[in-house]
Amino acid sequence: MKLSALLLLLAGVGARRGTGKLESTREVVGEDVIPLSPPTAPFHMLGSDESYGSPQELGHLQPVAAAAQCRCTSAQCLATVPFDALNTSVHGRLIPVPDELEPCLIHGATSTECKIVLNQTDHEFFYTDQVGGYMHNGLYSSGRRAELGWTLAHKLSANAVAVEEAADVSAAVVFAATHNLRLAVKNTGHDWFGRSGSHPDLEGSLLIWTHKLKKIVWHDAPFVPSQCPATSSVDDAVTVGAGIQFADLYPIAESRGRLVNGGTCTSVGIAGCTLGGCFGSFSQALGSAASNLLQANVVLANGTLVTVSSCSYPDLFWALRGGGAGFGVVIDLTFRTYPTPDRITSVDFHGSIGGDRPAPAIDVQAAAVEVLRAMDVALAAHEGWNGGFGIPTPANPSFSISLTTYNGNQSEGEALLGEIAAWVNAQDPSRKMTGLVTSHVAQRPPTGWSVPGAPEGQVSLPWDDPHHDSEIGTEHLVTMSKWVTRTALHAGPGETGLNAVARALINLTTLANSGWLAQLPTSVNADLMKSQGGARPNAINLFRATSQNPVLLDTVAFLTSQWRVPTFPQLPPSSQVLKTLWPRLQKYAITSQSDPLHEVCVAGAAGNATSAVDCMDGWTARVPKILVELNVLKDEMFRQFPPTHDGAPHWSGSYWHEADYYEPEWQDSFWGAETYAKLLPIKRLYDPRGLFVCHHCVGSESWDSTGNCKI
Repeated sequence: MKLSALLLLLAGVGARRGTGKLESTREVVGEDVIPLSPPTAPFHMLGSDESYGSPQELGHLQPVAAAAQCRCTSAQCLATVPFDALNTSVHGRLIPVPDELEPCLIHGATSTECKIVLNQTDHEFFYTDQVGGYMHNGLYSSGRRAELGWTLAHKLSANAVAVEEAADVSAAVVFAATHNLRLAVKNTGHDWFGRSGSHPDLEGSLLIWTHKLKKIVWHDAPFVPSQCPATSSVDDAVTVGAGIQFADLYPIAESRGRLVNGGTCTSVGIAGCTLGGCFGSFSQALGSAASNLLQANVVLANGTLVTVSSCSYPDLFWALRGGGAGFGVVIDLTFRTYPTPDRITSVDFHGSIGGDRPAPAIDVQAAAVEVLRAMDVALAAHEGWNGGFGIPTPANPSFSISLTTYNGNQSEGEALLGEIAAWVNAQDPSRKMTGLVTSHVAQRPPTGWSVPGAPEGQVSLPWDDPHHDSEIGTEHLVTMSKWVTRTALHAGPGETGLNAVARALINLTTLANSGWLAQLPTSVNADLMKSQGGARPNAINLFRATSQNPVLLDTVAFLTSQWRVPTFPQLPPSSQVLKTLWPRLQKYAITSQSDPLHEVCVAGAAGNATSAVDCMDGWTARVPKILVELNVLKDEMFRQFPPTHDGAPHWSGSYWHEADYYEPEWQDSFWGAETYAKLLPIKRLYDPRGLFVCHHCVGSESWDSTGNCKI
C-alpha cells in the first residue's frame, strides 16, 4: 500500500475504532486479552481489519510528513494548526494542560480555591493524577556557564490527548508528525529532567497523556509472546496498560500470590520506569522490570501499532528493555511474574571506630576497605542480595552493611558478613572498634504481606515505598549517580583498587557533610538495588537479553546524591505559600533553629507578609553558596568514577533515570559505547525524523540543546 493511502487511513483513525481499549483502572482475570496486533500481521492498522506488508512497504523508513528544520512551537505557528480536527479524530479527548497550581495563578494565593490546592501539594497522587502535574518542578542553575537550570514556571504543552486507547495515540502521533509539532509523552510526571512535558523546551508541544490506560490483565493460561514458539510460554504473566502505577498493581498481584518486580516508589508509572531499566527491592534476585518484560504494544513514529517481543521486532523489543524513551509510545506491557516471597531475609552489620574519641584517618581508611571487601564477597556469591552500605569518616565513625533478599538463606547471609565481623574482633583494643552481625527472617503472614494504613489510602508492602515528602513537589539543586564496579576494586596490584575506592568514598561523604551541605539532610548514598553485580544466575541471563548498561553486571554499589527542596516556582513569595511549604522547608532546607532565617520564616509562615518574602528571598540568596559546594562534590564524583570508554575497563556509569542533567559523555555513561552503537541505528530505523526526541535519549545528539531544531 502506498504511503499516501496509509496516511488517509491514519487521518481517519477515529472513524473506525480499534478494539484495543484500555479502560479505567480495573482487573481482568483470565484470557480476556484484546489482541491489539494479530500474530500473523505485526503491522496492523488501527481501526482496520486489513493486514499490511513489510516496514518498507508501509513507508516505515520514510517520514510521515516532511519535517522542517525546527518544530512548530511558537504561538504564531501553533495558531495555524487545526487542533479541532485532532479533537474530532480522538472523540473529544483533546484537553488543555493547566498548571498544577492553576487555581492559585487565577485566583491568588489567599483565595479559597488556592488554599484547597495547596493543602494537597505534599500528596504524590495530587501531581500524578493531573495532566499538568509534575513531581519535580525544576533544577536550580548551578552558576556555571551552560548550566542554567529550569523551572516549571512557564506555559506547558499547547494541548494534550488524554488517550483511552491505542487509536488515540496513533492519531496524535500522525497529527504531530504532519504538523511538525514537538511531541511529549507523560503518564505520572516523575521524570527528573522534564522529558514528560515540564521542561520549558517542551512549551507548545503536543502531549500524549497515557494515564487513563489503566487495564490489568492476568493470564491464567500460559502466555506465549508474539511470534514465539509455544515452548516460549510463561505462566502467570500479567499485561498492564501504560497508565498503571505500582500502587495499582502491587496489591492486586500480592492478593493473587504473585510479585511483579518493578520499582519501589508506588506512584511511579510502570511503563516509563521499565524503559530505563526499573529496579526494585528484589532486582538482584529476580532482575529489573526491563529484564522481565515479555511483550509490548507500541505505536511507532508513523502511527502504526506493533506488537514487539523477542520474536517480533526483536531489535525494537531489545531497545525498549532499558534503552530509555524515544522509540515509540508504549500502549501496554506484559511481564513475567514470580510467586510472592514466603520469607524476606535480612542480614545487617553495624560497626564503629574510636569509641567517644575522633576516629583516626588510618582506622577510617582500614574500615572502609573492609566494608568494600565484604560487599565484593557478598555480591560475588550471586545469591541475589539487595541492600546498601555506609562508609565511615573521621566525623562519623560508624560503618554498616545491610543485605536483604527474596526467599534468602539466613545462615548463608550471616556467613557473608562473618569476615568483616571477624576483622573487627581481631583489631587491637586500642583502636576501639566494635561490630555486630544481626539477622532476621520475616515470614509471609497468613493474611498476606499487605498492610493497610499507608499514606493516601495505599496499602504497605515490604517491597514498596510511598514517595517521601522530600521528593514531592521539589526543585532539584543537583542530581548525580555513579556505579562502583568490581573492576575498580581490583584495579592495580594488591589492594590498590580497594584503597583508591575507599578514599574516594570517604572524601565524597566528607564533602557531602561539610559546610552548607551539613545543614541539608541529604548525602551520598550507596545501595545495591540498582545493580546486578550480585544477581542470581537466572537474573543475569535475563539481563543479558536487554539493552541495559552491561556495566551493571560488574557493580558492587550504586552511588546517588539528590539535593532538592520543596518549592512552588510558579507562585510569588507570600505568607500563604510559605505556610504551606514551611513544614517541609524546616526539614529539608532551613533545618536548624539557630539558622538566621529560621525566626524570620516562622514569622512569615504565621502570617507576616514581609517576613514571608524575606524568608523566601533569603533562601534564594543562599542557594548559590550551596551550589558552589555541590559543584565541588559533583566534580569529585565524576573524577573518581568516570564512564566506561571503548576498550577501557568498566569503571563506572550512570542510571538514565537518575543522573546529572548535564551528564558528560552521556551515551557511554548510560549504556556503554557498544550498547549505544546498537541502539542508535534502531532509533533511526523506527523514528527516522526524531519525532520522539527527548533530553539525553538515544539520538538526541542530532538535535540542538532544546530538542526543537535539527542540527
